[in-house]
Amino acid sequence: MKKKSISRQYYLFIATTLFVASCSKNSKGVNDQDLTDLRLVGVQSQPIIENDTILNVTYENGLFNSGITGVTSTKATASDAAYMVNLAENGSTNAIAHKIVFGDQGYYSDDAYRSESDAVAIKNARFFPGDERRYEFSVLLKDWTPWVSGPTYETNVFQLKVSGNSTTGSGVPLQFRTARNTMRLRYEGSSSIKNIISDLRPYVNQWMHFRVDVLWTDGPTGYMRTYMKLPGQNDYILVDEKTNYRTFAGNVTIGNIGYIKWGVYGTQTGLTRIAYHDNIRIIKLPLQSTH
Repeated sequence: MKKKSISRQYYLFIATTLFVASCSKNSKGVNDQDLTDLRLVGVQSQPIIENDTILNVTYENGLFNSGITGVTSTKATASDAAYMVNLAENGSTNAIAHKIVFGDQGYYSDDAYRSESDAVAIKNARFFPGDERRYEFSVLLKDWTPWVSGPTYETNVFQLKVSGNSTTGSGVPLQFRTARNTMRLRYEGSSSIKNIISDLRPYVNQWMHFRVDVLWTDGPTGYMRTYMKLPGQNDYILVDEKTNYRTFAGNVTIGNIGYIKWGVYGTQTGLTRIAYHDNIRIIKLPLQSTH
């Protein structure tokens, strides 16, 4: 890939911006549309720990970046767009809460009502074709207003995303979204949807756990397997699988970068959405392994 030249002044500006963002509660992070050259200027790779664990965001120290340089909290400006919560029922002490309020510009960022964290600035937390990864997260839908009638409004709570936009041939390989009273997987392409929880209402205000194993490919040779563990379940259960599948929704030759986001994104008129997230992990898997 032919890389763009970057001046010393531009490098210093971006590096300073990323440092300030990682230390701020309302971190502005990095705009999704401006990630082409992050591999040149991003935060240095974090050490791989716990055998093959690349990223482990536990929030146990009570910090919005969990003490990991490069993890952001939110781009929304409202004082409670992101905040810490103290919990014991998830087997840990702290978790992060993200909040959006429809109609309030304090919860509006990146052209939508959203408050999301990401790890795009951490080099080895990104993904590219050829990588095989496991992604885990726990989420609690706090006082989630049930759907009654009318259009289907979806709220995103976790994304495996590729930087750029439709004009650059990139997209979102996988999103976990609530729609009416269901939890669904939305793959690249709006017609590719799988409902994995038919009725969320019994699980509101309880922790749900999810796992996704992926072989990232830019051709029809990858896989994506999604598992979940609901309250009362002891083990993860496979809920959807795609094989012989193009998983990387982008083009690395023009600088598209894969990364994770978690929080809340999108809601309907009059609603407030709050989601807690905890134990966000990325684990390196061996190529062509079976799970």
